[in-house]
Amino acid sequence: MTAKKATKEGAKEKRTKRAAEDSRKRANEEAMLEQRAKEEALKNEALGFYHLIRQQFGLEPFDGVTVDLHAKKQAVVFDPKTETLTAVENGELTQFLKSLNVRRVLIDALFPSNAEILIDISNAGMEVYFLRRTSAPKQFKTFIKRKAEKLKLEIAIPKKNDYVDAVILSLIKPKFLQKVDADYLTCWQKMVDWRNVNEASMYLQTNFKKKTKLVNLLKETDQLQKEMAKEFVETVKRYYPEVMEHFKKLGITEDVVTQAYYCEVYLEMIVCKSFAGVLKKAGIDVSQKAHLKKLEQRKQKNEQKDGEEQNKDAKEKEKEDTFIYDGRFRNALNQLTIGVRRLNPYKKQRVILVETVKLAKEIWLMLEEERKQNEGGRVGEALDWVTGPLEREGYTF
Repeated sequence: MTAKKATKEGAKEKRTKRAAEDSRKRANEEAMLEQRAKEEALKNEALGFYHLIRQQFGLEPFDGVTVDLHAKKQAVVFDPKTETLTAVENGELTQFLKSLNVRRVLIDALFPSNAEILIDISNAGMEVYFLRRTSAPKQFKTFIKRKAEKLKLEIAIPKKNDYVDAVILSLIKPKFLQKVDADYLTCWQKMVDWRNVNEASMYLQTNFKKKTKLVNLLKETDQLQKEMAKEFVETVKRYYPEVMEHFKKLGITEDVVTQAYYCEVYLEMIVCKSFAGVLKKAGIDVSQKAHLKKLEQRKQKNEQKDGEEQNKDAKEKEKEDTFIYDGRFRNALNQLTIGVRRLNPYKKQRVILVETVKLAKEIWLMLEEERKQNEGGRVGEALDWVTGPLEREGYTF
């Protein structure tokens, strides 16, 4: 091949590569434009739904911004005041919220993966709330559907997406929201680590205790359990030093594992509004009224013979009335009771429930006494739930 021919071939190859690059650029630009158009359509759909719901039912939104937060993709921020939806990188979320000059931030759920971001937001001077019942958005949609059918309104509920989730979050009833701060979140992170290790240790001890080949592993796991318990307890003592006095009152100044169970119970209880709320959170229902209600629900279910649609509605209503509780909190309260009351879990099963309720009440009274003594202090703040116009207007779903 001559030099002239080689030059021509090289030039042709360059033109081909340039054309391919230009084609890829155009394709990428078109894809980006298409994606933006889809996102704008989703935003408009979500905002249209928001306007319609507020217009038809007069619901007041959360006094702040709501955030649909994810670990591996952009967060979606909804500002009810400006009625804007914005996708924000997680690393830029705190700064973006500061630029909005907001006082309150509500997120969809509390996960270990987003705790650091929430601590950062709290330390920036904003109040942080999260949705303590993850089923609330689904129940909200059911409520809207039921009300629309009753009033014969044409309301189409959009398919689930991040923009719709952020909008619906702003309209959730205040009683489903829980306020937290940086101190609480720091302790909560350690509690999650402790619970994971403790559950793994309990599983191994229960299922593999007689396996001689696993003796060393069981010893290491037991040691790790105690180390994590100590780390968790020390963290809680740092931010809530009052627990040290509680350890003395309950006689658990030496057993670090029992102390860890108490710290779990303490963190779960300081965000409860009432002792009845504590029992409900632990899955303990001691009321005769609730027992009669369950019997009546069962009777109604058996008598329901009016067609497939009514059966479907009855099942949906039954799901809404299901007694929801926190299994990990209940386990911590049970284990704490066994440790404090020195009970044998195999021989004293009948009295554990009674003693659990008594101990829970004893702890609650300690917290109530401290709250009254420190009115406006940290415990008082933790027990202070958000309220608003929705509760005053009797909004239920």
